[in-house]
Amino acid sequence: MKIEKDAEKILKEFSKTLESIPSLEETHYIVDNVNLSREDKAMDKNPEKIMRNAKSDKDGNIIVKKAKWIN
Repeated sequence: MKIEKDAEKILKEFSKTLESIPSLEETHYIVDNVNLSREDKAMDKNPEKIMRNAKSDKDGNIIVKKAKWIN
């Protein structure tokens, strides 16, 4: 069958390609940094910076898109 011939051709080409890849030694990393955590602290909030990209009307109200599932 054509599919089997194509598959065999692909496998042969792939095998030839794999032969050209050089053998390398494995690299192992031993790290003591297991399950590190950082201190939980709040970041400073700047409302002006947060609202800079929000669309608003002339009265300063934020304009948002209404959800499609709401009637």
